[in-house]
Amino acid sequence: MTGVALCSLLGVVAVLSWPRAGTPLPVWSPNGGEVGGDASGPGRLPWATSRRARRSRDDALGELLALVAGPLRTGAPAVVALATARSALGPGPLDGLVADLVSTGDRAEPLAPVWSQWAERLASDELRFVARAWALTEDTGAPLADALETSLDVVRARRRAADRVASATAGPRASMFVLMLLPLSGPLVGLACGIDPRSLYLSSPAAAGSLLVGLVLAVLARWWSARILARAA
Repeated sequence: MTGVALCSLLGVVAVLSWPRAGTPLPVWSPNGGEVGGDASGPGRLPWATSRRARRSRDDALGELLALVAGPLRTGAPAVVALATARSALGPGPLDGLVADLVSTGDRAEPLAPVWSQWAERLASDELRFVARAWALTEDTGAPLADALETSLDVVRARRRAADRVASATAGPRASMFVLMLLPLSGPLVGLACGIDPRSLYLSSPAAAGSLLVGLVLAVLARWWSARILARAA
């Protein structure tokens, strides 16, 4: 019974210390709005910082900027270009943003604050950059199409940089997975050698103390490694 309890404890530690995957992608309703979930901060969506969500959102932002810049080059008003882009994009991670932009444009109000509000809500540096570029055109009268095309170049450059970082950290992440599994294989190795987990870990105070220290160090190593990789990314 003690051996079973010990194995169960090790299993719990494995679950707690296992490197976490990104938060699942948001679920959208048929009209493109977000469905369910509490915000992780004031006005912020819970999946805003998920790696997969950011990737999906940046893809949609690149498409949006390209679709809006084209009609602007032909002299179409910004609200018309946004409405056209919304129809072309369909439901997606930025449909709520585009809907707000279109409704605000129909009221002849500035659109830069809408970009800024959604940038904070989604915790997106890319959207913040677009918001500043859009505000600059509203304040100075600079060509909006040029500003959006520059923003598109910046979004794509950041995406390429993020992909390079992900490739560079793939090896360390895999090493972290393997190193987290190795200590958990101890009971199986002991059983293969004819030593039950109770005798292996609880036969003496030194063995029990070593087990406790090992579990604490494993959790700390998981936390520290994840922090290093997160800062690198």
